[in-house]
Amino acid sequence: MQKRIAIFGLALALCAVLAACGGDTDGAGQEPVSAPAETQGAETGPADAADSGSGSGEQAGSGDLGDYHVEIKGAELAEDYEGKPVIVITYAWTNNSEDTTSAMVAVAEKAFQDGVQLETAIVIDDEVYDSSANMKEVRPGTTLDIQCAYLLTSETSTVEFEITEWISFSDDVVTMDFEPANLK
Repeated sequence: MQKRIAIFGLALALCAVLAACGGDTDGAGQEPVSAPAETQGAETGPADAADSGSGSGEQAGSGDLGDYHVEIKGAELAEDYEGKPVIVITYAWTNNSEDTTSAMVAVAEKAFQDGVQLETAIVIDDEVYDSSANMKEVRPGTTLDIQCAYLLTSETSTVEFEITEWISFSDDVVTMDFEPANLK
């Protein structure tokens, strides 16, 4: 009998936790709606400085993602270990949390071309790509440049790059578009 009461109490507590996480009545969980981005040469930057602050939803070029700040700096073309075309994207990551941590466990990056997520690339040239920066532990208040490399599926289609907080219920995302044809 005590076992049943304990199981019932546990199930009731689990339901209360799930109910507290759900019930989005203010619209905060809806997908952000964004206007088409402006093209500025090789990349698309913030259309308005007010949009790049710590707002909710999509932020162009730079913004706050929870306890972290990111600023997408740019991109360049390279080749992977097989000679395939790769885009290397660099962004600055600032740890504004109270704990020492790494970008690898704080934020998540994705790149898309023609609506399909790009595969992560393996670039051997250390002068072009620092593959270990995202694993370095960073003290609070410190900024570090991070690089991501992706295999291109086309050398002419726009690359849409986005960064989100790794584990979050927020819909905040920092984005920038790149035109491979305009990169070196």
